[in-house]
Amino acid sequence: MNALGWNCGGLGNPRLVRVLRELVQRWKPKIVFLSETNLKKNRMEKEKFKTGLLNGLIVSSVGRSGALAMLWSRDLTVEVQGYSRNFIDVVVTNSESEFKWRITGFYGNSETHCRKETWDLLKSLSQKDQLHWLCFGDFNEILSVEEKLGGPPRAQRQMDDFREAIHHCKFKDLGYCGPDFTWCNMQEGDRRTYLRLDCALATLEMD
Repeated sequence: MNALGWNCGGLGNPRLVRVLRELVQRWKPKIVFLSETNLKKNRMEKEKFKTGLLNGLIVSSVGRSGALAMLWSRDLTVEVQGYSRNFIDVVVTNSESEFKWRITGFYGNSETHCRKETWDLLKSLSQKDQLHWLCFGDFNEILSVEEKLGGPPRAQRQMDDFREAIHHCKFKDLGYCGPDFTWCNMQEGDRRTYLRLDCALATLEMD
């Protein structure tokens, strides 16, 4: 089953809504997690119909920024376990086999001084249901210097804290295909920085 996660940077732009619809049509995901939609709930409710995924949970933006959405197809049985400005956590049940698994769309705080709160939140989520767990999204942090190109050096402590949180949750990084970096600050010259901020993590073994 396919799942799609995207930091869309604001779905108020009709072009990005078209891109989202094209991604859904191409990859046919059963679940889509969106961060930074920058839309209030009533506006996002209207936009979700354009994707063809009619069920879901929407967390409204605060002011003109933020907001999350998790959308899923009608043939899935989904139970919402919790949500906040930083995550949407659900349990999915396969209608044929009754197999249950957990998926969390996660958005890490973009402010460096709030990262400890981000990792504490991730660790607290790991204490919930002991199901096979996929956690994916924009964590706003990197795991190593190889996930960065250009710009000032990344503080080693920041990366260490992220790795420690992943270890605590017993996650494995599922890796990726495609571009090495998922974010660019769009600055010129030596100030331009590329980072891999998006990743998919999973618990591969049960206790």
